[in-house]
Amino acid sequence: MGGLDTLSFEAYSLYSQGMTYREIAYALGIKKERVKYQVVKYARKTSSPYPLPARKYNGDYLHALFLNGMSVRDISQLMGLHKDKVYYRIRRYCEDKSLPNPFINKRAEFAHRLRKETDWSYEKIAKVAGFTDRSNCYRAVKRYRERLKE
Repeated sequence: MGGLDTLSFEAYSLYSQGMTYREIAYALGIKKERVKYQVVKYARKTSSPYPLPARKYNGDYLHALFLNGMSVRDISQLMGLHKDKVYYRIRRYCEDKSLPNPFINKRAEFAHRLRKETDWSYEKIAKVAGFTDRSNCYRAVKRYRERLKE
């Protein structure tokens, strides 16, 4: 890489992982101003992006985390956002990109279809569809039928 030291590389790699200058300074044992200098130095020498886009506001990043199995609660803790903000940004990103909304719950539709096709009891359908008990299953199917009539 010619002319680049390991401090610049370490500072930029920590920066690209989303750490703040204060956290990087503490981790590397240098001043915060020195961290910024090292990050900019590395970015200029390697033609790397600086400043990086604020990832916590990127819906695609949040959407990718959610699709890879991370819960909304964990994403909110990781990014320092409220859970409602995570839901909102992922949903808005999906709307902008014409992607299906990942938060739509299909259990009621599935339970309704099972009830129509098999005439099973709500208790059995609740176990198959993943409801906590038969009354929750019954109410979900009832609400789904009402939505179909509208």
